[in-house]
Amino acid sequence: MIPVAASTSSRPAYRRQMNYVDKSIQRSLLIALVVLEVVLVCVSTWVTYWHLNNLLEESLYRVHLVQTGPILTRLVTEGFAVLGVFALVNLTALMLAQRIWSRHENLVLKDFTKLIAKTRKLDFSSDPASHPQTEVLALAMAWRTQERTRFTAIRNQVAKLEASVSAGKSPQTLLLAVEDLNRLLS
Repeated sequence: MIPVAASTSSRPAYRRQMNYVDKSIQRSLLIALVVLEVVLVCVSTWVTYWHLNNLLEESLYRVHLVQTGPILTRLVTEGFAVLGVFALVNLTALMLAQRIWSRHENLVLKDFTKLIAKTRKLDFSSDPASHPQTEVLALAMAWRTQERTRFTAIRNQVAKLEASVSAGKSPQTLLLAVEDLNRLLS
């Protein structure tokens, strides 16, 4: 997932907002929906042509005038039938796309939530060896690696400070160790 900055004109400058986009799954869904629309248009055009052709043949080649309903009513009925099927297939496709997208989001959020839960507990032990599928997970794992390094340096600096205090080092040495620790904490 790639963060895309939202437009700044509609929100105050102090509010941070990022919209996340996952190009791989969105590209697949978009291609599938466009192909579906092209197929639907072709099929509905062919069905409409076939129905209109039958209707014209019924109307043109009659030997005896048979009492049939007005042609406009039949045209409207055929049109609504084709549009109804068109709308039903589109609605089904959109529901399927929404379900696929939700499943993908939930998988990403499940892994992301696990990483954040470990971070909340200050557990910076090694992360799973699996390769992150999305950029969000890759960024989270990179951040955790950076924080793991930072916390290790803080722990080492605190141990160094404790050793300096117990060894009775000079106040200037202790002050330098505290300044190094503050630099790591900020």
